[in-house]
Amino acid sequence: MRSRQEAVQLPMMQPIRRPSIIDQAELELRNAIYFGDLRPGDTIPEVQVSKQMGISRSSLREACQRLVRDGLLTQIPGRGLFVTRMDAETMSDFIDYRLGIEMQAASIVADRVTTLRAAGDDAGAEALLAPLRDTLERTRRALDAEEVIEAGNADLELHQQIAEIARNRFLISSMSTIVILTRMGSFSDPRGFGVRADISTAHEKLLDALAAGDASRARAVLRDTLQELASRLRSGETEQEVVRDPDLLESDGPEWTTLDGGGTAP
Repeated sequence: MRSRQEAVQLPMMQPIRRPSIIDQAELELRNAIYFGDLRPGDTIPEVQVSKQMGISRSSLREACQRLVRDGLLTQIPGRGLFVTRMDAETMSDFIDYRLGIEMQAASIVADRVTTLRAAGDDAGAEALLAPLRDTLERTRRALDAEEVIEAGNADLELHQQIAEIARNRFLISSMSTIVILTRMGSFSDPRGFGVRADISTAHEKLLDALAAGDASRARAVLRDTLQELASRLRSGETEQEVVRDPDLLESDGPEWTTLDGGGTAP
């Protein structure tokens, strides 16, 4: 009889590698869009960007195509690549998509809390939600200090954390793109980058629902919050007070990081 080691055919395994130049270039572009160094409508000058990053133009093109696939960049034949502008129809579709992802993530988290509390592990339930409470406190401090961009960062981070606590890699991946698309919508606002003045209150309601294991209430809070965001970004109409930073209307452009192992040959 053959040993198990002799009998079992091992599957083909791919070598484990470090992040590639293309991965790093993609991250640089995502960060430039998220932090507003690249704004909706801005072009991606291929020669200049590849030279500044120290990578080949073909590597940059491949990184850009990943962002085209995710909707962050738009390719116009004969004109080049541009950071996507989110018109009213796009924003409506995006909010529907975001609602589906976030409500599912919140439901999973609420169910996990319910399971822990049913087992008598209240400490475990609180530990699960601790990162959200820390981020909520960051939001409060930023609003008190009138640091609008920091409040916006904390807001998006809390939503990303919910997906991470849900421990679903597809939800986490989707949220990574969603937070950038949301930021693009905010930077598209002609009145300047803004956040709800009471966003910390909305977060408190969401956290209360999650802490109670109430998935239905958590979904309702998310629906109200995202519908207000959609209305504000589509038409500027909102019943909520909005704190704005008009200085964030303009950008001096990104400072690109030089990536190792590239080269500027096309």
